[in-house]
Amino acid sequence: MKKIFNSLMALAIATLTFTACQDVPEPYPTPTVGPKAEVTYEGNGTLESPYTVADAINYAKSFNQAESDKEVYIKGFITSITEEYTTNFGNGTFVMSDSKNGGNTFTFYRGLYLGNQRYSSGKTQIKVGDEVIVYGKVVNYRGNTPETVQGSAYLYSLNGVTEGGSDEPAGEVKGTGTLDDPFNAAAAIAYAKEVGDKESDKDVYIKGKVASVTEQYGTQFGNATFAVSDDGKASGAFTVYRALYLGNKKYTAGDLLQEGDEVIVCGKVTNFKGNTPETVQGKAYLYSLNGKTESGSDTPEPQPGGEVKTVTVAEFNAAAESNDVWYQLTGTVKNLKDGDQYGNFDLEDASGSVYVYGLLSEKGGAKKQFQNLVAAKGITNGCKLTIIGNRGSFKDKIEVMNAYFVSIEGGTTPGGGDSDTPGGGETAVTTLTNGGFETWADGVPAGWKSASTASSATLAQSSDAHGGSSSCNINGNESSNKRLASQEMTLAAGTYVFSFYAKATTGDASQLRPGYVPVTDGKVGSYTYGDYITLTTSWAKYSYEFTLDAETTVCLVVMNPKKSSYSSGKDALIDDATLEKK
Repeated sequence: MKKIFNSLMALAIATLTFTACQDVPEPYPTPTVGPKAEVTYEGNGTLESPYTVADAINYAKSFNQAESDKEVYIKGFITSITEEYTTNFGNGTFVMSDSKNGGNTFTFYRGLYLGNQRYSSGKTQIKVGDEVIVYGKVVNYRGNTPETVQGSAYLYSLNGVTEGGSDEPAGEVKGTGTLDDPFNAAAAIAYAKEVGDKESDKDVYIKGKVASVTEQYGTQFGNATFAVSDDGKASGAFTVYRALYLGNKKYTAGDLLQEGDEVIVCGKVTNFKGNTPETVQGKAYLYSLNGKTESGSDTPEPQPGGEVKTVTVAEFNAAAESNDVWYQLTGTVKNLKDGDQYGNFDLEDASGSVYVYGLLSEKGGAKKQFQNLVAAKGITNGCKLTIIGNRGSFKDKIEVMNAYFVSIEGGTTPGGGDSDTPGGGETAVTTLTNGGFETWADGVPAGWKSASTASSATLAQSSDAHGGSSSCNINGNESSNKRLASQEMTLAAGTYVFSFYAKATTGDASQLRPGYVPVTDGKVGSYTYGDYITLTTSWAKYSYEFTLDAETTVCLVVMNPKKSSYSSGKDALIDDATLEKK
């Protein structure tokens, strides 16, 4: 009985205890979680209803720091420009907002030009205030920078103007894909789309004119990437991706591609990832270049022979087109663009002006070597040139074709002014031979081997490039400093800026140190260096400024320092070097 009573008492106490606890107020309020704010979009990312800049920012953030899973269209106004479109890299970087006056900003990062093509000379340049539509994948870079993904985006429209993007008709389909009746670009695109995201089961022939060159033929890889169209323009172009050279062989020597060249390509095609009609890498080749095949030329390139007629520009323009008649012209160089590899410019005399389509250093010389001629002869805007060439035309525009250099007198630096002072207060660009490290011979980049002892590093061509298809690997050494050095050059007195892009090849500590050394009678003097620069594994631009008190022959140098607490002595890459006189 006593045990039952004790049990009843214990139960009663417990009941009172729990009841009392319910009456005690909580020391802190219980947090409440409301509904998550819903993101609303004005557009849906299609061409018909593109995202606004605010939409694009929210869309990029929705993937955290990962790339979006699809491409979208984004519409806005350019409020600032970081990198204008150039022919060197073919892409551009700018900031967009929903208003011309700014506001929320979204970055279009290194995207291609209209038509999803590299930018080429003569195209309309972007400017602040332009209304644009861009297309591509997006990312919230490092969690704080909404932008397009490099290499996946392009400028779809510029102030309402488009140029043959993937959503526009490629033109009239012509050809059956045989050698006797090759596809044109539109037919190649249509056939690739029919094949889908796999290889075609047969080789086809495709004929067109080169609209742009993304990767030029070189001896390291032996292939090239370029676009072809019916008229040599970007609109409706078909991509030839890493195709071998004439004879279905890797390139070792021969003519390089130029915009406007007429080509026939043979190989298998695909619609890569369902959105990029192109040839299949390693399974296509350049069948003919301006009529020339491996076994010879059906239309031999004309060589000067017989009488050369000396004429004025007006007389040249009035002459009939001919690859057999040669004319000698003398005039002033106009509209020559800095860094032009081909030698395209206007030649003007008292009687008129004519366009020179490519200038060779000698008759029958190699193409795309104009910067070597510039370095050797000092060709600039304003200088007077004598050249020899044929009378030709392209799309009703009269041109000097197959031209080669004869002589030069006088000249100015780019931008006007005399040879020592840039005109208009602009910076004068002093040409560096092969600053892009695209041309190599015997394991050495052209223009980057000194006759003196300034060069000490072992160099190698790398396909990891900032621009173009190759860069220069400066081999490191843990026990001694190694130097990349330019060929000797004579510079006038003044202040210069030596700039280049560089990156480390590993995650280890890596540094470079830019400078120069004077060279007298083939012997180096004292080296002058700037600060050490610390590299990352991403391409970045670095600059070094120096002043010469008098005209001096120098070698530009970049030291790869030996192993230390700051550097690992490992390899480093350099690309796109320039020299500017302030």
